[in-house]
Amino acid sequence: MSLGIKSLWRAQSCAFRLAGLSLIPREQYNPLFIQRSSFQRWFSASTGEAETSLVDKNSTNQVLTGKSLSNPTRALYKQVIKRFSLRPKKSVLVKPPAQYISKRKSRQSLHESRRSAARQHLYDHLREAASEPASHWRWTLNFMLRHTRDVREILNFRVIIGKGVAAEARRMLSEPDTDISQICRRNECDVRIEETSPHKGTLILNLSGSEHSVRKSLVDIIGVVGKITAVRVFDPIWKTLLLDAWKRVPGKRPEIRLLGNGKVSVDDRMMTLYTSSSNSTKYKDYRLTRRADEISRPTVWTKDSLEKYVAALVHGQVPTYLAQSLYPNPPPDHQGTVVSLLADLFTSEHTKSAISLSALKMAINFIESRGAGYRHVSRSIFSQVELLDLPMDADIFNTFLVSASKARNLDSFNTILRSMVRKGHAPQGRAWVAFMEMIQSPTAKQYIAAKLRTKGLNRNSSIHCAIGRQMAVADLEHRLSATIDIQDFVNKQNRKYGRRWLDTITLNRILDVLGEHGHIDACNDLLDLVYTTRIARPNTITLNIILTHTEKMPQLMALKSVSARWPKLALDDVSYHLLFRAAWKRGYPNMLRVIWRYAALARSTTSKMRLSLTKILTQESDLSRDRAFMKAWEDVIFGRSELTEMRTIHLDRLTGPHMISNYIEQAKNMRPSVSFATKLEEAHLMDLEINRLDTEGTIMTTSTRESLSVEIPLEPIPEKRTLPQRPRKMAGTSHNRRQA
Repeated sequence: MSLGIKSLWRAQSCAFRLAGLSLIPREQYNPLFIQRSSFQRWFSASTGEAETSLVDKNSTNQVLTGKSLSNPTRALYKQVIKRFSLRPKKSVLVKPPAQYISKRKSRQSLHESRRSAARQHLYDHLREAASEPASHWRWTLNFMLRHTRDVREILNFRVIIGKGVAAEARRMLSEPDTDISQICRRNECDVRIEETSPHKGTLILNLSGSEHSVRKSLVDIIGVVGKITAVRVFDPIWKTLLLDAWKRVPGKRPEIRLLGNGKVSVDDRMMTLYTSSSNSTKYKDYRLTRRADEISRPTVWTKDSLEKYVAALVHGQVPTYLAQSLYPNPPPDHQGTVVSLLADLFTSEHTKSAISLSALKMAINFIESRGAGYRHVSRSIFSQVELLDLPMDADIFNTFLVSASKARNLDSFNTILRSMVRKGHAPQGRAWVAFMEMIQSPTAKQYIAAKLRTKGLNRNSSIHCAIGRQMAVADLEHRLSATIDIQDFVNKQNRKYGRRWLDTITLNRILDVLGEHGHIDACNDLLDLVYTTRIARPNTITLNIILTHTEKMPQLMALKSVSARWPKLALDDVSYHLLFRAAWKRGYPNMLRVIWRYAALARSTTSKMRLSLTKILTQESDLSRDRAFMKAWEDVIFGRSELTEMRTIHLDRLTGPHMISNYIEQAKNMRPSVSFATKLEEAHLMDLEINRLDTEGTIMTTSTRESLSVEIPLEPIPEKRTLPQRPRKMAGTSHNRRQA
């Protein structure tokens, strides 16, 4: 069986499901994962009574009746926390609790630590019940060290493909399984296509990586292009280094000659190597406005058409406001529908000849990222595709390793790792990063980082930066004190790990740690540094972290500060909800008006926002003091004319979604003419004036209320200019953002 599984299939137990490896038989696939009955397999007892000793019938019934449908292991964790003293054997996999200034956040950290311990305790119990041997993280470390290749030197090449074969090379290096991005990931090297070529008609690649990865990549490129007649290497030393890789090519392509400096090829079908990173995805997310099962299927299944169909499934993003109408009776929801379609696609007899490795990777990446509930489906797909003799690479095993790492399941990680090595794939950088992500102990992380240096992996810039990203938060927590010098901290990290260690994800993690410990000034210093040096690119999550940690402080100042530095940074539903909650607690009707209207026009309202404002519209009696104040100012929050019009139509059944529909209908092809931050600041000043008048006991007349209401002017949305189409790039082409 695949992934190291040798035992015969039998009825599934909780032990196997939580281990992250499915034993679903290849010849009998039945996608029951979206049906309620499938969750019974989580609690079936084919390995004794291990599960029933952990979970009572009430917990099982909660899962089967849908109360815990989103996470079937939640009931297990609760029972383990209640009934056992949590002392798991793999303590390095347990997230340690942290102490923060806020007692609530400290309790939350303690709860997360106990859940983490409960998960490891459950793994230990199930492994013992199945009579499986215990594993240790040091054994995994030593196994990876034995099978990871040494990286002695990073080689850099400039590869020029002659104009006689450049067009063919461009086409072949864009095919599904021979794309440049696939070569990058498979061999763990950087291949960059130059945008402007000084040699007209030629194709220029910049190749960088370890000696082993560069050798394999060059052989792959030569094999893919197919019409190269000669390869010239100008540096004689590097010609010697690549000689053993070259010897593997003439066996299949005896007509290719290896030329040195000064030798001239008889034609222009030559590849030239000069001594001298990007692995961008080929497809991008797009907005999907219909059900996944309504996406058009190709009439003829080819490798290209199947890959594009898979990309349309996994990259389609259903807007929040459409999810309920498209999938009114989940399960299955959008995710479940896509997973079901992918399972049918890769197990169908009609698509066998069209399955490509790139399409398989996209499907498995999507399914593994959806959580433990769908993980057995990706294992089943992998087992089915293995029967087709499709050549696998280390990248697909890395995806399974990352999934096991997220589940903190060392046993599953070991099983996948050993299967990967048995099939001839050595652990790569992604495997090491996944291993470090799984380990929660800072001391153990430092030990692993030191061992990585002994293998020379720190000489690979991408791996070196990944180590820095893993150690950044641990290094920061050791330095947390009353004051922290951000510039000094970043400089020290740069000296240890290079200048590329601070990416967007690491930036967000550091901001979160600083915010949790109350170092808001340090957060501002870090954002100033990022803005000045451009060493990272903040995203919407960055903004949400800042808004979260300034909840009891002026959020408006934080919003203005971030928006001034990065004006194109878009808000999402979480951003609007954080601002809405703060304005609600302070009783600011104009701020609620602005947040509600802008969120409605952006289709980014949350269920809690809609529910809170619906209660104001419908509830007339038994109101609390704060809610009564909001009720008195409902015409300001919703708009006097809009509220009157909708009340005439819906009477006492008026809800928040009705108001949203009215706003969108009125603003068709229009948008607010003033930025959100500017208008929110104006609303804040107006609300301060309302609070002052209310404190003084001023009687609010109709004219006074109208003068204290913020206007939200609209303007037509400018038409997009049609630009001439640019030539298609092979490694970085993006999927058309078409609306279904």
